[in-house]
Amino acid sequence: MSKEQFHEIVKEMVELHDKKNHEYAGNEYLSNFKMCEKHMGVPAWKGSIIRLSDKMARIMNVARDDETQVGDETITDTLMDLAVYAIITRILYEDFKKYNL
Repeated sequence: MSKEQFHEIVKEMVELHDKKNHEYAGNEYLSNFKMCEKHMGVPAWKGSIIRLSDKMARIMNVARDDETQVGDETITDTLMDLAVYAIITRILYEDFKKYNL
C-alpha cells in the first residue's frame, strides 16, 4: 500500500460518485437520498445509514462464504460503495445539523 494507491482509489471514488449521482439523482444533487425525507419523513442521513447497513450485510455474506462477489458486484465494488455512502452520509448529517437546529 502506498500513498499513491490511496489517492488513486479516492480518485476512483469521485468518478464513481459523480457517475452514479448523475444516473440516480439527475440534476438535483443527492435527490435520490433525499426521497425518504419527502415521502416518508425520515431524515436523509438516516436513510443513508440503511444503505450502509445493506452494503455491510453484503460484505459480511461475501466474507462468510469466502466468495469474491455477489451477483455481478465484486467485493471491491461493494467496498467502494460503502466508502462513498459513508461520505454521503456525513454530508447529509452535516446538512441536517446545520438546517435543523
